[in-house]
Amino acid sequence: MNRTSTTIRVRRSASAAALLLAASTLLATGAAPAGATPGCTDETQPTDPVLGLPVGDGCDDDTPPETRVTASAAPNAAGFVATATQSFAFTSTVSDGDAGPFGFECRLTGGPQAHDWRACTSPVTVAGLPDASAGAYVFEVRAVDLGDRDRTPDNLLVPPTVADSPDEDPTPASVAWGQDTKAPFVFVTRSGYDEDTPTQPVMTSSTVPLRLNSSEPGSSFECTDNGRTTPCTGPRWEVADPKAGRHVVTARAVDRAGNASAWSTPVEFFVPLDLTRRLARTDGWSRVRKSGYFRGDALRAERRGARIVLPRVEVGELRLVAPTGPRLGKVRVRVGRRAWHVVDLRGRRTTLAQHTVLDRYSGVRTGRITLESLSNRPVVVDAVVARPNRFPPAD
Repeated sequence: MNRTSTTIRVRRSASAAALLLAASTLLATGAAPAGATPGCTDETQPTDPVLGLPVGDGCDDDTPPETRVTASAAPNAAGFVATATQSFAFTSTVSDGDAGPFGFECRLTGGPQAHDWRACTSPVTVAGLPDASAGAYVFEVRAVDLGDRDRTPDNLLVPPTVADSPDEDPTPASVAWGQDTKAPFVFVTRSGYDEDTPTQPVMTSSTVPLRLNSSEPGSSFECTDNGRTTPCTGPRWEVADPKAGRHVVTARAVDRAGNASAWSTPVEFFVPLDLTRRLARTDGWSRVRKSGYFRGDALRAERRGARIVLPRVEVGELRLVAPTGPRLGKVRVRVGRRAWHVVDLRGRRTTLAQHTVLDRYSGVRTGRITLESLSNRPVVVDAVVARPNRFPPAD
């Protein structure tokens, strides 16, 4: 045998011996379970330096990365956003010092753009989704340990001994939301009717009921009274104990996503002046209480010449709110030094009757309003409507 053939045989023998050694190692170690190892960050299996074949189980990295996500438009307390475009920025963190590399997978549930898990990079923008109810859309993202995703700690040449721990975040970060991009419409209606001034009725009740409605169920409402913000609720809202004078109320609806409607057409009403608040400036009048009176009380006189004088005011329309009855007498009323106007309170028994002294077409005058009893018969006066002759167009 020559030297060359001898060398070949020696090499073949060495290779066969190494292969036999590797196989025996595989058989000896293949049965050992591949369990999680503290501090393990790399699931690469050990290999024979000559043959490159696995010679045993690697360790199991059982600490997957964690994921955080932030939406460009966070859903409000009702679970809605008011935009059709959402951007999601996300990051990953590890607690075991793993150097990665790391990647992400995203999933979108709901709507025509829904998709299952697929690779993605931060940020992801979702645009053009149709409006939908709260929770209709869910964006999920999970961080993935790309270094270990395609590896297993089990020796591939023998049957597996243990399941590989997940290499992606088992609790994906998610954002669920509903979408509403359209503003609602608001409707304001007023109860109570005034035949003489239907667009600005005189309200003699202790509260003024209004109805607030929106084209979108679940809307809240914002209101103003004479330009000042005032709390209100729908569908029925009562303005409690409104101040004397003209009131101009507007409202708007705000839907669950925060979209606000345009302000409503103004709704007006007028509250009379309670005469009992002028008791200190009266002569011959006393306060009487009764549940049917305006604000629960009124002024009563039982002798001729008893007088009430109110402060100077601009008057385009003047009404006297006073009860009537078969035993009541007369009063007279004037503005400034103009002519007196007589109001006869005798008649069938009523409360809160409105007696027109000057109608809205009588022109404007300025001065103190004076009320005076005309006989020794008792008279009761309750409130006064005195307002400029300025009214909105008829409905």
